[in-house]
Amino acid sequence: RIIIRIFDLSGRFITSLLDKYVIKSGTWSNGFNPTTGNNSSASAWDGRDQLGQIVAPGTYIIHIEAMNPVTGETQTDAAPIVVGVKN
Repeated sequence: RIIIRIFDLSGRFITSLLDKYVIKSGTWSNGFNPTTGNNSSASAWDGRDQLGQIVAPGTYIIHIEAMNPVTGETQTDAAPIVVGVKN
């Protein structure tokens, strides 16, 4: 299972980009799994919250969680995302 969520710097949930079970393991990069050749833009963020409102410019945190359903082992990682304004 792969879950990708966005939070603001105070830890408040903004939106979920991906929450799905993946049959085959592999490496994912922006929704593309080179192991299977599947491409999904579901992991691309358009800068909107769960209600479809555009978020304010600033720094957000992307949180990625991958869980192995066989072993129950969960791995997590987080990284900053900066949302700016195009002039």
